[in-house]
Amino acid sequence: MTPTLWLVVAALPALVALGLLAWWWSRRRRRLEYLLRRIAWEQLADVIIPDDVEGEIHLDLALLTTRGILVLEVRRGNGTLFWSEQMDQWAVLDGTGRTVLKNPLPGMRARRHAVHALVPRVPVDGRVVFVGQLSIAGERPPGVVLPEDLVAEFPARGKERPPAALHEAWATLVAAARPL
Repeated sequence: MTPTLWLVVAALPALVALGLLAWWWSRRRRRLEYLLRRIAWEQLADVIIPDDVEGEIHLDLALLTTRGILVLEVRRGNGTLFWSEQMDQWAVLDGTGRTVLKNPLPGMRARRHAVHALVPRVPVDGRVVFVGQLSIAGERPPGVVLPEDLVAEFPARGKERPPAALHEAWATLVAAARPL
């Protein structure tokens, strides 16, 4: 065999593995997008809105659902989440390493409050959704969900349009938002 053929034979398994990894990653991402489309009529992604103290705040996602407006903060992680409401930082241990992330709960409350200040007449809820192979040590943090939990907690939207009050509130939020 020629050296070029040996190189092709040696690189083929690595290329196949890389392709499978890319396919798996895109499938997981499409899974979240599919679940969000099931529960929401409309979405805003990566926008800045005014907060109620003359500043601005970033929203990962805002969804128009049957239960009102849902503000989502998306976090990715694989391993076991160790958390406490009082801790400034949480940790995800995956068996080989540790990833530290800022406690998302105070930020989620601020984002939810900012949206509610813009649209006070409709329900506004907030969740932190973790995407990936994640288990949670102890009890689940309040307001933290996995993608499948969203479908269980928020009913699937129907084919009909949202009620007028929700639609008007959504239009107000969209008008106040600007892209990141």
